[in-house]
Amino acid sequence: MRRSLTEIANDLGLNLDTLDRWIRQGKIPVNKQGNMGLFNESELNRWAEKQRKTPMTPDDDQDVQKGAQNDNTLCSRPLFSALKRGGIFSNIPGKSKDEAIKSVVDLVPDFPEKNSAEIYNQLMEREKLASTGIGQGVAIPHPRNPLNQGGIEPMIVTCFLQNSIDFDAIDDKPVSVMFLILSPTVEHHLDLLSRLSFCLRDRDFMSFVRQKPDADSFLIRIKEMENMI
Repeated sequence: MRRSLTEIANDLGLNLDTLDRWIRQGKIPVNKQGNMGLFNESELNRWAEKQRKTPMTPDDDQDVQKGAQNDNTLCSRPLFSALKRGGIFSNIPGKSKDEAIKSVVDLVPDFPEKNSAEIYNQLMEREKLASTGIGQGVAIPHPRNPLNQGGIEPMIVTCFLQNSIDFDAIDDKPVSVMFLILSPTVEHHLDLLSRLSFCLRDRDFMSFVRQKPDADSFLIRIKEMENMI
C-alpha cells in the first residue's frame, strides 16, 4: 500500500519526525519513497497493535508513547480504515437498484485481480435472496461470499445517490445512501458490519448522514463514532 508519510503518522498518532527517524532505523515496517510510505497494511497493523500492548520504557520517545497508548492506530479503527480505503462519493447516478449498484461497482478502487463484472454479479445474486436495504434510506450491498481475489483489503464504498430509489427495503422507504462492503474473509465482513450498524443505530449520526456530508467531515464523524465502540 502507498500513502503519504503525513497520513501514516496521523493514523498511528506519531510525530512526523519520529516516523521518519523510525523508518531510517528500521523500527517500523514502512519504506520511504520521497514523501510517501510503502507498506503492507496487515503487517503495519500487527506492528501498531504490538506497540499498543507493549509497556513503554523510560528511553522511549514521549510522542511514541502517545501514539502507542491512544486510539490513533490503523488497527484500532477498522471501520474508519475500510471507509477511507473505499472512498466517499456523491451524486451517484441510477434510477433502479441494478443501475445504482452498477454505478457503485464502477467506483470500487482497483486491487489485484479485480473483476468488476464478477463483483456486480455477486451483489445482484445477494439481492435476489433478500434486499440489503436495512431501512431509513440505507442499503448495505455485499457479495454472498467473501471475495477470493488476492490482494484485496477490507473496504466500504460510501455512496450518496443522485436519486432515492426503490430497494425493496424492510421499511419500504427508498434508499439514498449505500455502503458497499467488500472483504476477504467472513470475519472481516462481520466486524465491519457490526461497527457500521452501531453507527447507523445512532439517531444523530443518521441525521448527519442524511445531510450528505463531504468526505472529510464524514470520516471525522466516523472516527468519533468508532471511539465509542
